[in-house]
Amino acid sequence: MRLFVTPASPWVRRVRVAILELGIEGRFEFVQTKWSHDWATRAVEHRPEFLEATPVVRIPALVTSGFTLTDSHSICDYLNGEHGGFRLLAREGMSRWHALADMSIACGIIEAHIARRAELLRSEDERSDDFIGKMKDRELRCFAALEKRVPHFGATFDLAQITTAVACGYESWRYGEEWRGVAPKLAAWFDGVAQRPSMTATEPAETPQA
Repeated sequence: MRLFVTPASPWVRRVRVAILELGIEGRFEFVQTKWSHDWATRAVEHRPEFLEATPVVRIPALVTSGFTLTDSHSICDYLNGEHGGFRLLAREGMSRWHALADMSIACGIIEAHIARRAELLRSEDERSDDFIGKMKDRELRCFAALEKRVPHFGATFDLAQITTAVACGYESWRYGEEWRGVAPKLAAWFDGVAQRPSMTATEPAETPQA
């Protein structure tokens, strides 16, 4: 299987951490993509193989022998069901719904991260400070919500926890540590799970420029 990746994307990191936690990294070829900073506002050129794999032009994209999955959610669902025996997310029951509840908040943070980043890549005379502030407020509000969930985190580093850890890591890397002030218990939890091999092996870095 081929997985199109980039080191900066939190969506890619979420998939890569899941792969490492399941111990199945040997089944994948990781294909690095390059992105111009123009991605925020206009279409950019990519290699034909990437465009064929993902006509929506986003990462991660997973190409298998039978089909292609073009977003983090479907890829993680596939990994969990077909290669993980539902170890990362329960197939059914209340544990599944509690995990999805936490995951939806963490995904909301990541979505705000990407929207904020895209706006910041605009020229100063084009960007909206109001929109940037709106995304920052959303991030901090969601971190505060996850702070209340920390006592209910289980012992298993499941997909909800993976997604939450990725959100925390990207916030610190790209935007700083202000979030720790609104979520100190979450920050302490993150400092622990950040030492897992799957997390240290996938720390974010700037994407190679096209």
